[in-house]
Amino acid sequence: MAYGNKVKFHYDVPVYIKKQLATAAKKVNMTATELLSKTIEEEYERVKKKEKEGGLA
Repeated sequence: MAYGNKVKFHYDVPVYIKKQLATAAKKVNMTATELLSKTIEEEYERVKKKEKEGGLA
């Protein structure tokens, strides 16, 4: 489902991961969804940077 330029994914996330995510998000004053989105975006940027440097095929 698209929201502007964002895409909403539906994940089957295990309950223990949801609890860890909620706990971590609370510590940084974010929602679990925001924290998950931020983490995914940061990982995507890291991988793209590594590709540009020739680190990945």
